[in-house]
Amino acid sequence: MEMGLRGRRIYTCTPVAFAADDSFFIRDSGLICRELLSMGVDSKCVMPLPYSEADQKEDIIRTTMSNLESADWWKSLNIDGVVLYSWGRPRYTGVARAVKKAGLRLVIHMDAAGRFDVLLPEDYSFFKSVCKYIRVSIRNVFRARHLRYADVITMAPGAAKSIGKMLFVGDFVSNRNFPMPCPVSSSCYYDGTDKQDVVVCVGRWDDEQQKRSRFLMAALDCYFAAGGTAQVRIFGKLTPGLRKWHSSLPEHSRELVFLGGYIKNSVLHQEFLRAKIVLCPSSHESSHIVSAEGLCSGCSVVVSNRPNPLRCLHWYTTKKSGRISEKDTPESLAQALHSEQKEWDMGNRNPYSIASEWAPYFHVDKVMSVIFE
Repeated sequence: MEMGLRGRRIYTCTPVAFAADDSFFIRDSGLICRELLSMGVDSKCVMPLPYSEADQKEDIIRTTMSNLESADWWKSLNIDGVVLYSWGRPRYTGVARAVKKAGLRLVIHMDAAGRFDVLLPEDYSFFKSVCKYIRVSIRNVFRARHLRYADVITMAPGAAKSIGKMLFVGDFVSNRNFPMPCPVSSSCYYDGTDKQDVVVCVGRWDDEQQKRSRFLMAALDCYFAAGGTAQVRIFGKLTPGLRKWHSSLPEHSRELVFLGGYIKNSVLHQEFLRAKIVLCPSSHESSHIVSAEGLCSGCSVVVSNRPNPLRCLHWYTTKKSGRISEKDTPESLAQALHSEQKEWDMGNRNPYSIASEWAPYFHVDKVMSVIFE
């Protein structure tokens, strides 16, 4: 099927002036562009001006927002289709409309947590609750208008279900939805490497509100106190708190914890290949690329019990691919980690099966071949 795309011209578009550096091309629209190029497709990333000194200019086109909202400008590119990273935001409806008016096949990607209905905090007053409900409902009407320009909408199934509750858009989304929570490189796959008792955690640990490094440390304290024996390898931007915690661990536990800091994606893939479990302590995530890469590498996923903010990650634990803690507490997450280890020990987790089940949802070559064929 992949051969059928060779010679096509499919561009990606991100209507935000990100720097098109190395980090841009290892995820999201940049990764899709590079994967399409490797499939023999003519592809470039289209973004607004201005240029950045870090831009890899051979693979990008920068232009004005007025051009991005012009059907004539899109026609002048003489391409077959566009993958638009718009997050479903109404402010980019003009871009989606222009692509469709140009007669191009349009894929809109929704990299979102899966909540588009109204979630009201418990401490909201009646007046604030009503105001938020009205505000979100109006925004969803305009979001629905934006999505109606798409031929295909890629997102996680949980997000599709949530969007289905929006005004005027339920059946439309379900008929055009292709389940792809986030793109993952086709080079990220399970190659038969022997799995070891290794748990991998990756995050921007200086973002305490979302990534919850203190929650992670407390969960690991509970895990080791209960006799946990797996090696835990922590990557990403480290904090003084993590380093202090690590140095204060009992010697036996400290030997089981490795603080790796930031590493390149290619090296991280090697970590996934020999690990059994990806542990995510976050308070909220959208598609969580780390877990997606882990699944494609034959890992299972352990995540805390937060059904709405972690909806996509909860889906990742299906297909015999992981576990959700009973409660959103460090103690419960530690117990879930113990239980998931037992599943591996009893032979109830198969890395080949996990990788083969999830690759069709993440690998760009598989997803784009289906969409554009």
